[in-house]
Amino acid sequence: MGTGLGLVHWGWQRTNKRKIAIKQYLFINWVLNPSRRATNLATIRHETEKLVAEELVHSRRGDISNTGETTLFVQSDVSPEAAVLEQLLCLGKQIVNDQVGLVLCQKVIHPSLKQYLNANHVIAVERLGTAQMEPLTQMTGAQPIASLTHVSPACYGHLKSVRIESLASKQFLHFISDDTTICSILLCNRNGTALDELKRACYTAQHILQLTIKQPLALLGGGCTESHLASYLRYKSACVPDSILQGLNCSRTDYQIVAEVFSQSLESVARSLEHDGGELLTDTCRGHLWSSPPGTPLDSNYPNSLVQCGCGLYKKHQAFSLTALGTRGSPFNPQDCSEEVQMNPKDQLVLDCFVAKVSGLQVAVETAALILDLAYVIEDQN
Repeated sequence: MGTGLGLVHWGWQRTNKRKIAIKQYLFINWVLNPSRRATNLATIRHETEKLVAEELVHSRRGDISNTGETTLFVQSDVSPEAAVLEQLLCLGKQIVNDQVGLVLCQKVIHPSLKQYLNANHVIAVERLGTAQMEPLTQMTGAQPIASLTHVSPACYGHLKSVRIESLASKQFLHFISDDTTICSILLCNRNGTALDELKRACYTAQHILQLTIKQPLALLGGGCTESHLASYLRYKSACVPDSILQGLNCSRTDYQIVAEVFSQSLESVARSLEHDGGELLTDTCRGHLWSSPPGTPLDSNYPNSLVQCGCGLYKKHQAFSLTALGTRGSPFNPQDCSEEVQMNPKDQLVLDCFVAKVSGLQVAVETAALILDLAYVIEDQN
């Protein structure tokens, strides 16, 4: 088992008669075993800034970390702990000579090394844990170092700066990457449960943004895509040619039943977006979804309380004929809105990720097909 050690350099460079702090970061990865293999920490550099990463295996008691069931042969006048400590202190001297200013350790730093670093005005932070090492490596672009005896400049990466953020009674180190495509977000909340929900929401948003970057397509959100598709499916199923029915070997009634069930499934997705108990409506022109506040009386065809559709593309002054979502009436062909609406970059539109939406529909269809093949019914008792 190894631990990660990170080092941050604080130097000074005079530019235009002003002192600019130059920070160097050093992470070290090293495992004390016969293979001496490198682990997953790295180095960074920002102009004269350095960050190198290694792993150490020593506890703060000064002993050798647990290497499993093994036999260690040493001479009677040689102390393994003293030899390792001497090597650590040599590393500390190199850290000081390289003007390193901050040391980050995955586990604990040897007390003698920590005392030496503090005496030379080097800040030491320990017990970071393994979970922090991979994000640091990704942010800095540093490479692993496999030995304490030599630090290769090829392992250096980049960081722009480091700041100390104070929240309540805790302090956090905020690493600011030199690459503008990478940033760190500081999340806080009053309790752990709410914080976990906030973290999950941020992870989901990050994942959706990554999918959108890979395939830059989006769908209208807020339930408008689902309600539009449901209206379009009802219209197409009502006028399906006989040749298609013969090819599928089914009657027109069976075909329309399947289309109606699928349309209702799409509308249930749109209906799940309403959390206030309001009335959900769809316009009979473009099939977009509209939500009326709870307890609002619906006037003849157009509730005055409506402001905009779910995606925000249409406003209330664009009067449409509205009907309750899921109402069985005369099928209509919802009009395409992509050509007639002039998009304003300032419009606050609600959009869905195309890749995520299509993937969700595919999973739903495949799951339904699997249930039909197995002839089992799943009942949701909640």
